[in-house]
Amino acid sequence: MKRQQRKVMDNKSAKGAVFIKEALGFAEELAAFCQRLAGSRWEGEDLLQETFARALSRASELRDLSACRAWLFRIARNLHKDRLKSAHHRRLRLVEEGTPEASAEGVFEQRPDLERALAELPDEQREALLLCDLWGFKYDEIAGITEVPVGTVRSRIARGRGALVTALGGAKKGAPR
Repeated sequence: MKRQQRKVMDNKSAKGAVFIKEALGFAEELAAFCQRLAGSRWEGEDLLQETFARALSRASELRDLSACRAWLFRIARNLHKDRLKSAHHRRLRLVEEGTPEASAEGVFEQRPDLERALAELPDEQREALLLCDLWGFKYDEIAGITEVPVGTVRSRIARGRGALVTALGGAKKGAPR
């Protein structure tokens, strides 16, 4: 009986190691996403740590390892939403200088006004834009992460992009496009 128990434990350990390796492959972009959601480097790091802790504790719930990336982003998003509901975890809306950027985010170094404008968007529009334009998720994947219909995702992205254009001075309100 001990031999059978050991084999089961070895199987679980092997699956856990595969999951950890897969999940850590997304750490850099997930860290950048958490930082953008949270609004500060330190809050983002806390959110990232909490995301990985939650993911590790619930790794057995992930049915398909190929969905790991979207699953991690969904966990981060849901944890962030929970924090926003809590008065204790109100985030700061400050744009920090010198924060580490993911490679896909070089645009923020060149356009700090873009980061400030993005920070002013409603949370739902900001997260949809980040998931789509910065991390390359498809609309249906974003719908799964944010748990809203695809049409709502499209609407949030369109409204968010429009608000960014206006905030950055690319279009005047009421002007034809």
